[in-house]
Amino acid sequence: MYCCDEKSLLAILGSLEAADVYATVRREKGPEYCNLRKTEGAELALRDPRPSASPKSFLQPARERVAAYDSKGVDEKASCPACGERALVGLRGCDLKAVEYLDKVFREGDFKDPFYEARRRAEILITVDCVAPHENCFCTALGGKPYAEAGFDLNVTPISGGYLLEVGSEKGQAILDKAGGRVREATPEQLKERERLRAKACQDLDRQNEGLRLPDKLQEILLGKQESDEWVKHASDCVECAACTFICPTCHCFYLYDQVLGPDEFERVRTWDSCLLGDYSRMAGPANAKPTPRPRLRTRFANRFLHKYAYSPQQYGLLGCTGCGRCIEACFGKVDIRQVLKELTGVKSR
Repeated sequence: MYCCDEKSLLAILGSLEAADVYATVRREKGPEYCNLRKTEGAELALRDPRPSASPKSFLQPARERVAAYDSKGVDEKASCPACGERALVGLRGCDLKAVEYLDKVFREGDFKDPFYEARRRAEILITVDCVAPHENCFCTALGGKPYAEAGFDLNVTPISGGYLLEVGSEKGQAILDKAGGRVREATPEQLKERERLRAKACQDLDRQNEGLRLPDKLQEILLGKQESDEWVKHASDCVECAACTFICPTCHCFYLYDQVLGPDEFERVRTWDSCLLGDYSRMAGPANAKPTPRPRLRTRFANRFLHKYAYSPQQYGLLGCTGCGRCIEACFGKVDIRQVLKELTGVKSR
């Protein structure tokens, strides 16, 4: 374990061998990711609550070309993903859980996404402990922690007078090897401070969520309520804006469409899609030949919860929710996912 001061950390980030370094910085409306390579005087927001935007867009862009072609066939060069090395600084434990989930979706199984794979291989992941959890966060209710335990290249813990640095990979070790005199061995007192800060963050989350702990049989309970009228009550607040799914770090549905670029030039584009939208699951074919499988908002609303807490564990062995609370923050209908889960499962606050 190593430590450094604020100035040294900025210098270390500045010396990263990456084309772009995106870090959470302070802004008037709250922390947000910005490219340190193109921003002067940026103030890191590593001691602040997590940013409203999730890092999903770095790995799965909201819009991207996946193929270019003409009447002769596919232009392999124009369709090939080109990714320079990029560092993401300030990811939280919940964000890293989301990356683990997306890896299972796009990197495992029979079909692997070459675009996602290229970006993942080029990423340097630098996480940070949540010393000040956001008011909507509830990771501990799902068995998570407000800090990363594995999967990072380098983890940062804000402490008094600077930061602790923990290596998680060869990439991370290479960064510190290059840092030289900017870092030094952490003291036993600093390590104890980290443990105190982590324990306090867990206590703060427990307090703000009134001791919420979702039941071990969550999956079984929700599967048993697929046809329940209880969904009607909660779905009535949904305005179908899809903000919750677009801001979610694990939601990964996408839509493919082709468009004309010239007389004999075309491209296929992938964009985000949402299971809450009425025209979700649009399919090729004559109009109305293959209608949406979920014409009612109630079933679309229920599917979002069932997918995250029941189907995802069946398919990937992981919950499709990390407890980041971003959906609560983004929802125009003021739907609080914690409250919905409480009522559906019968969990009572202590």
